[in-house]
Amino acid sequence: MNELKRACVTRRQELLHEKLDAGWLTSYTTNDDSGNYSVTVSGGDALALYSASHTREDGGTAWSNVNSDGTTTNMNADYPGLKAMYRVGALVKGPKGKPMPMQVDKIIVKQGTAAHFRLAEIKGALKAGKIPGEFSHDGAAVGDFELIASPYLLGTGDAVSISNLSSATNWHAVDSRYIRPEYGLQYFESQPIQLDEVHTVYRTKEIQISALMAFDYGHNDPRGWLGSQGDNT
Repeated sequence: MNELKRACVTRRQELLHEKLDAGWLTSYTTNDDSGNYSVTVSGGDALALYSASHTREDGGTAWSNVNSDGTTTNMNADYPGLKAMYRVGALVKGPKGKPMPMQVDKIIVKQGTAAHFRLAEIKGALKAGKIPGEFSHDGAAVGDFELIASPYLLGTGDAVSISNLSSATNWHAVDSRYIRPEYGLQYFESQPIQLDEVHTVYRTKEIQISALMAFDYGHNDPRGWLGSQGDNT
């Protein structure tokens, strides 16, 4: 029964992480034991979680939460890309057009990827107050962050039935001040994992076990989250 509970935990993590893998999409196709089905992942402005065209509630100029240094977008996970992530975060506007800068303090990557290893190396330099990859006496332009390397994000070649999802290079930045009901990704649980009573088939003595969980997830206002595909497009 413990394995059944662990299976539920794993499946829940996979579903929640697909939301990040699909951060540049408004819908995608996935599957379970019942077959293929479509998942809509657009937010309150009908756009993807990460977009350069998020609408503003006051009708003002659209805002972006896609990594960019002003010339190159979706920069890879390196020091220039990290500065670009901070740059985009500083430009975010609130619902009425007032500055609402993001302060990146968490970065999420696929465990075991080049992005994971490079950001781990960068953290070492930042903790020492040095510029990553340089021998200068200048200090770093950005501060340290928590690095979350998750095995549940998809990597290249995984889940071939899911179109356009790959996180071998994707990386995601979060301002944890906005992990609250108004902003960013949301998770609502109506039924925690519950193991049902064991049922034994009288004639065959087969033991049947089942489990149930119920939750919803998604986003309305994407403020607080910044993303990069990591391909320097």
